[in-house]
Amino acid sequence: MVKICLHFHLLILILFLLSSCSMDTPEQIITATVPATPTQSQDGLSAEEVTTLTSLEKLDDHPFYVMHYAGNYEYPQIGSTWPEKMDFACSLFTTLGEGGDMFYGRNFDWSLSPALLLFTDPPDGYASVSMVDLEFLGIRPEDSKNFTDLPLVEKTGLLSAPSMPFDGMNEYGLTVGMAAVPGDYQEHAPYDPSKPTIGSIGIMRQILDHARNVDEAVAIFEQYNINFRGGPLIHYLIADPDGNTMLIEMYQGEMILLPNEEPWHVATNHFRCVAKGDGGCTRYHTLSERLTEVNGQLDAESALQLLSQVKQDMTQWSVVYDMTHGEIDVALGGDFTNVYTFKLNLEHP
Repeated sequence: MVKICLHFHLLILILFLLSSCSMDTPEQIITATVPATPTQSQDGLSAEEVTTLTSLEKLDDHPFYVMHYAGNYEYPQIGSTWPEKMDFACSLFTTLGEGGDMFYGRNFDWSLSPALLLFTDPPDGYASVSMVDLEFLGIRPEDSKNFTDLPLVEKTGLLSAPSMPFDGMNEYGLTVGMAAVPGDYQEHAPYDPSKPTIGSIGIMRQILDHARNVDEAVAIFEQYNINFRGGPLIHYLIADPDGNTMLIEMYQGEMILLPNEEPWHVATNHFRCVAKGDGGCTRYHTLSERLTEVNGQLDAESALQLLSQVKQDMTQWSVVYDMTHGEIDVALGGDFTNVYTFKLNLEHP
């Protein structure tokens, strides 16, 4: 395995440490980074917007980018429109074994699209890191190969990236991800006219910015109607470093809360609130079988190996969040021989 470590967003140093190329003894490439230097406004953009866009770095020809968002951003009440996609099949799990570190693993299985790792630190919320599918910001794969070479004014679509986290972790180690489930949102999503409505992805931004633990995340969910229009019905797996995990599902007009009953939790692409056994999903079976064997105790490398066992041809990224220490491991396109590692400084309550 090649392991590439990037602490924050601007590349300044690459050190090559050579060893073997196996999953057990990885070849490691360590890259240190520092924050972008604040700059002046230009091209009709504010100084913070310029700082944000100039922080963009291309790390991989997938392509895979990293960016640090400077300053505040707006919260869309209604989520962005989902592009039409054909197939999807995501896999998520948490490892919460006693005496071990807490990890959250996730495969994002979708059609080919550029990926962005986004660091945010809003003045009225918590710092976080999240993965964003750039096609959902209108940036097509064929237009994104040399995105860093474009003028700033042609990259302004990236300024909406905070509104579209597909998974992420905040400074308290609270981590959230989602996976599609079958069904019509009009049949399953509850609606209360006294509550505001938020998009199915936008709710994840609220969680990352304002929840320190699973209980606070659930309380935020309870404040909103969730709008799934334009995209699939999804369920959410949320975890915190205290060993709590909650799977949140919208089913037949109710919000169903499914806490972990073991020192681990798993979600794929079927309703767990009505499923029997593994629900007929081989990925769910593989994940739950392995986590049962180890009683919810894995290290980061073993968590990546487990994700590799359930990857699909359409796996766009695989990510492991270390909820205890703040490290984030990312593999692109099902290629687990190259793993990028980042760091988010955690605050422990």
